[in-house]
Amino acid sequence: MSQIENLSSLASLPSPLTEAPEEEVFTKVQWDILYSILEVFAPSITTESLSVSSTDINNAISRLGRYLPDGASDDDARAFLSEDIISNSAFKETVSRKFKLYVPPADAQGLAFILSTLNTTVGSYLLTGSSSPIHTQDLATRTRIVLSWPNSRLAPLRAVYRAFSSLARFSYVVNSPSIPRILDFPAIPRHIERSDSYAFTFHDFSSASSATTLTTDVVIIGSGCGAGVTASQLSRAGLKCLILEKSYHFASTHFPMDMGTAAEHLMENGGTVVSDDGSTLVLAGSTFGGGGTVNWSASLQPQHGVRKDWASNNLPHFLSSEYQDCLDTVCERMGVARSNDPSALNNIEHNFANQTLLEGARRLGMAVEIVPQNTASKRHHCGYCTYGCASATKQGPANCWFPDAASHGAEFVEGAFVDEITFSPDRTRATGVRATWTSRDRKITRTLNISASRVIVAAGTLHSPAVLQRSGIKNSHIGSNLHLHPSTQVWATWPQRTNPWEGAILTVAVTELDNLDGAHHGAKIEVICSTPGYGLPGVPFRVSKADPTSSAIEYKLAIAKHGFSTGFISIARDTGTGKVYIDPKDPTRKRVRISYTPSERDRKHLLEGQLAGARIAFVMGALEIDTVHPLLDRWIRPSTSVPGGADNEDVDDDEASFTAWRDAARALGISTPDSCMIGSAHQMGTCRMSSSSKTGAVDSKGKVWGVEGLYVADASVFPSASGVNPMVSTMGIAEWISRHIVKDLKGEQRKERPSKL
Repeated sequence: MSQIENLSSLASLPSPLTEAPEEEVFTKVQWDILYSILEVFAPSITTESLSVSSTDINNAISRLGRYLPDGASDDDARAFLSEDIISNSAFKETVSRKFKLYVPPADAQGLAFILSTLNTTVGSYLLTGSSSPIHTQDLATRTRIVLSWPNSRLAPLRAVYRAFSSLARFSYVVNSPSIPRILDFPAIPRHIERSDSYAFTFHDFSSASSATTLTTDVVIIGSGCGAGVTASQLSRAGLKCLILEKSYHFASTHFPMDMGTAAEHLMENGGTVVSDDGSTLVLAGSTFGGGGTVNWSASLQPQHGVRKDWASNNLPHFLSSEYQDCLDTVCERMGVARSNDPSALNNIEHNFANQTLLEGARRLGMAVEIVPQNTASKRHHCGYCTYGCASATKQGPANCWFPDAASHGAEFVEGAFVDEITFSPDRTRATGVRATWTSRDRKITRTLNISASRVIVAAGTLHSPAVLQRSGIKNSHIGSNLHLHPSTQVWATWPQRTNPWEGAILTVAVTELDNLDGAHHGAKIEVICSTPGYGLPGVPFRVSKADPTSSAIEYKLAIAKHGFSTGFISIARDTGTGKVYIDPKDPTRKRVRISYTPSERDRKHLLEGQLAGARIAFVMGALEIDTVHPLLDRWIRPSTSVPGGADNEDVDDDEASFTAWRDAARALGISTPDSCMIGSAHQMGTCRMSSSSKTGAVDSKGKVWGVEGLYVADASVFPSASGVNPMVSTMGIAEWISRHIVKDLKGEQRKERPSKL
C-alpha cells in the first residue's frame, strides 16, 4: 500500500454540520454589500480584478517561489494569487452560518443598519466619500475605501473594519482550496496515530414523552476538566452520577476535524466569543470533554506565588499538603511527568518551534522549563489535536476520567442544556435540575426533570455563572471577577521549511518574565498551535498607504511563508478583571456575553513577552519577525540578501536594525481595540472561591454560599488567574472539592446510623 493510500485509510470520519436556520439575517442587497467589503481582504489578484500591473504580479510570483513546496510551479503561485474566494460557495456558507448561528441578533441588526446606510446616496457619501453605493464600485476603488476605515473618525466604521477583516480572514483560511496546496499542509497528519476511544453510552430520549423524570445521587452539569475529576471521584465513592453536557460527543475516529468543522462542533459559539468592546477573542471548548478535548496537553501545576496569593485570602488549604496531594493525584492519573523527574521530562519530544524557544532562552540566560504533558508518559507527536485527539493519547476527561466514572456506574446525557437548578420550597437546598435535551440532529427536544441530592455545576467559567444566574441565585460575585490570561503572538520566518503544525504543540515555557510586578503578574512565552486554521487568522492585513491595492499581495505573501515559520505567544497572568453575563436581548437566555478589556498593565506585560519572544527568534537566526501589529511592518534581517553569507559588519547591521525595530514596537505598544485584538484560551474566576459570601460565590469546599447540596467545581472558582495553563489547577481543585463531598457524605451516613445499645 502506498503512503497516500495508507494515509487515506486513516482519514477522519465526517462530522456533518447541522442545518442553519432558514431565516435570512440580511436582505439580498445587504449581503451583496457585505460580500463586496469582505472581498477586499481576500481578493483575486490579477491585472483585471485589482488593476495591478503584470510586473507587480510577476514580482509577487518570484517572491513566492522560495516558499513553494517541492514540485510546485509558477502556475501554482499564480493560481494562489488569483483565487476568487467570493465565488466559493463554501466561503459564503461559512459567513452566512456565522451570522445565523453565532452573532447576537442585536449585533446583526446594528450591522444591517450600517449596510443599508451604505446603500443610500447620502449614507454612502458620508461613509465612503462617494455617492455611489460601495458594492457598485470596482474592486480597486472598494479597496481604497475600505482600507481607509481604520483611520476613520467614526468609531462604528473602525469597528466594522475590525469585524469584517477578522471574519474575512478566518473564512478565507478555512475555505481556501489553494492555501493547503501552497503550504503543503496535509488534511490528514503525516504522523497520525489512530486508537479507539472509549465507547460511551448516552441516554436517548427520542421515544420518550415530552417530559421525562430521572433520579440520581449526583447530577454534574458540564463535562470539562472539573466535571471529569469530580465524576470519577464521586462514582468511585459509590454515588450514582449523571453527567449532563450541552454539546455532543465525538469518538476519536472523527478526529482531528478540519478547522471550520472543529470550530462549530468543539468550540463555544462557533469559536468566536468576542468581548463587548471587540478587544478580546476568547476560545473555549464546548464539546464532550470540554477544554480537555481541545487543549494542547500542557500540564503545569500552579506556582507557589499564586498559591500563596490565594491562601492569603483566608483560603489556607491552597498551601496545604492535602491540596498538593490533590494536584499530584490528578497528574499521576494522567501520566504527567513531575517537575523533579528529569528522565521523564527528557522523554518529551520538542518540535522545531519548541526547540528554538528552549535553546534561544538558554542563549539569552532566560529562565525556561519543560512543560509536562498529560499523555500517559507516551509520545504525542500531534500538532492537530486541538481539533480532537485521533490517538486518544491526551488524558483529558473523555479519555481518562469519564471512562473510569462509567466503569463505576456513571451515566451520561449529551445535548442537555440546563435551564435551571431546582430547590426545596425554602430555597436552602438544591434538589436537582430542569434541562432541555436536544437530539444530535437538532430535530427533537425533551424536558428533563432530574432529582438529585447534590448538584455540581462544572459548566466552565462562561456558563457556570449563567446556570446560577438563571436559577435565581442572588450573589453579586457570580459572573464577576473574570480572568482570561490574555495573549499576543510573535511569528518568525526561517531559511528552511519548518512545517510548524507537526509535533507536540506546547512543550516549553519561558518563565523569565512571569513576575514583572513582584506580585506574580507578568508574561510567559510559549509555542502556539500552528495549523493554518489557528496561525493564519492572526496574520494582519496591513494597509499600504502608498498603494492600498498592494496590501492584498503582501497579505498573501505573508500567508505563503507559514510553512517556513514558527509562532510564539506571550501569555499574561492578568491583573484586570471582567464579567460574564447572560445576553439580555437573547430570549432563550442561553447566550453568554463577556465584558473585558485588557488593562494597561497587562498590555505592557504582554508587550515585554512579545519583545522577548522576538529577541529569542532573532538570536536563533530568524530571517523575519512579526508581532502581528497591523501598524508595524515585519522586521527583515538586512544580511539576508548578502551573497555568500554575512560577515561581522553585516551581523552588526542586523543587531542595529533589530534594535531599531524593537524600539519602534515598544513605542507603538499594544493598543486595543482599534489596532490589535488580544486572544485568550483560558477563562477563570467567575464563581470565585472565598471565605465569605461578601467576597465570593462559593466557600473553601466549593459549596455555593447559602445553599446546601449545590457546588461549583471548575476553573470559575479560581480566586484569581492561575498564571499557568489552568487544566491541572482546575482538576486539583475539583479533586479537593469532591474529596470533601465524600467526607461530608460519610459524616451524614454516620449520623443516620442508629446507635448501638
